[in-house]
Amino acid sequence: MNLSILMLLIVMYRTLSVQKKILQEQLELLQQPTNFKLADKERLCEEWKSYVFVQALQVREAISKQVNNLHPKLIEDAPISHGLTNRELAEAFDSKQIEAITHFWNLFHQYIETHWKTEQGRIKTVFKGSINIDGSEVHRIHTVSNRLLPQLDQLLKRIKGDEH
Repeated sequence: MNLSILMLLIVMYRTLSVQKKILQEQLELLQQPTNFKLADKERLCEEWKSYVFVQALQVREAISKQVNNLHPKLIEDAPISHGLTNRELAEAFDSKQIEAITHFWNLFHQYIETHWKTEQGRIKTVFKGSINIDGSEVHRIHTVSNRLLPQLDQLLKRIKGDEH
């Protein structure tokens, strides 16, 4: 139990550190004049938003495929990050969206580390048990994937800006 609390505190600390850096980037952006024309900047920000959303959708799709049968290759091929710098995030998204993006990727990394990584740091390809055997590795990944999807869907709505 104490180890779980410690791990949770570490994840929360990392999340806060990232959010602090992003907020600093946003503050710097507000204080500096930009060389881009407004229309060009808006277009670029829209491209960044779309890119982040597509990356997140690929992760969601990879996890959703684990519900019926395990597909390690999809997990292995899923993007490992949203792909933007903190500065780019600060330019394209508001603070609530950035929080959702950070939380989305933290959940994905935790899912990978907890259920998919071998001791050598690779993605597992062989699992014990089946979906029908309670407590088996396959059943556990199936169950965790089912529970994770609604959380990711909620975060995707926040990232897209559909929920405030």
